[in-house]
Amino acid sequence: MSTTIKAGGLLLITALLLPPIASAQQTYNGAKPMVCAMSHVMECDDMGQCERRTPEAKALPRFVRVDTEKRSLSAVDGPRTTEIKSVSRTEGRLLLQGGEMGRGWSAAIAEDTGLMAVAVVDHDVTFSVFGACMIP
Repeated sequence: MSTTIKAGGLLLITALLLPPIASAQQTYNGAKPMVCAMSHVMECDDMGQCERRTPEAKALPRFVRVDTEKRSLSAVDGPRTTEIKSVSRTEGRLLLQGGEMGRGWSAAIAEDTGLMAVAVVDHDVTFSVFGACMIP
């Protein structure tokens, strides 16, 4: 086997073992505004019955802007905005909380990947929303 092939193989293996540069540069800690996509929703009623839904089926925006400095969560495609009442960071998670119209919500965003989970609670129904965020 030639030295060139061995060196090429070594470079390929090294490249595969190194973490991606782009992910090392992105930190989803709230320092910069983010856009988050909601991929699916689980709706559970007060009897414990749960069904998978799309965000659109529950009148939720598919994409939201998260701006912790302005303390706002807003729909990308419309005027809907809600106040972020609490922002904190713990154990690699950005935690956001708020509430309106009789419902409370809490979101956790993984600072290293941007993966997101949101819980929305009311007196007779809960919604678990899953998605991911990016820094535009």
